[in-house]
Amino acid sequence: MGLLDRLFGPNTIDEPFVNSPMRDNWYQASSYWPSSFSLITTVSEDGSTNIGPYQLTFPFEVISDRSFLVCSRKGSNTSTNLKRNIKCALNFVEFNRKHLNKIVGLGYPGQTTEEKMADSPYTLIESPTTGRGTVDGCPLIIKEAFQVHEAHWDESFKIKDDGKTPEYLVLRIENILLKETWAKNLENGTGRMPNMPISFGFRDGEKFWFAERKKAFWFPTPTDKGPKEESVLYEANRIDPEVQFTREACKQLTGVPKPF
Repeated sequence: MGLLDRLFGPNTIDEPFVNSPMRDNWYQASSYWPSSFSLITTVSEDGSTNIGPYQLTFPFEVISDRSFLVCSRKGSNTSTNLKRNIKCALNFVEFNRKHLNKIVGLGYPGQTTEEKMADSPYTLIESPTTGRGTVDGCPLIIKEAFQVHEAHWDESFKIKDDGKTPEYLVLRIENILLKETWAKNLENGTGRMPNMPISFGFRDGEKFWFAERKKAFWFPTPTDKGPKEESVLYEANRIDPEVQFTREACKQLTGVPKPF
């Protein structure tokens, strides 16, 4: 057995497909779903900040409106807090193996905020955003995070509410905070990616699976597929939301070297 087989199991290309039962929490009980996760901070009834880890955190509205869709266990601390105080923050941390077991503990159901936070590995700090302080009824944010999305629950956006689990919460983004290094990285053309941990979820009733992302790599956008003006149109319309280019105008720019 080679190294790859020991790490990832045997090569299965030639194996037949078999049916996997459609269990509850199908994404982890019936299949495999690797993804990033967020640590959502909310305000508890006593005013303290609660941290809840969420794998099922997805970009939802992405163009004119900006929001996340979060799937939450009904009656969770996060859900309960949001229904009393709609303010929250989605904190994203880089890989630190020592902290992952603590993150699992933060998601254990039935604990009070005081019980959970007593074993938290993170430092909570005030937001630098005007109007997002604890005096404004907003949660603290995580100092160790490399990015934070400050948001609020849009209670008018009902996706499904049948009294059963899970709850579907649309969190509307108010502000995006990045550590300076990562803000400059975006501004300068994204030369690298943060080392975000990957979650495979809760499995077998006893395990949480995680993975460390290796160094990210990239491929250039194909230049021989589709309309040549497509990439120009995409880049041009990101410059200023008040100034939008037409496809016909961008056709005139397809011969201009990309640095210009």
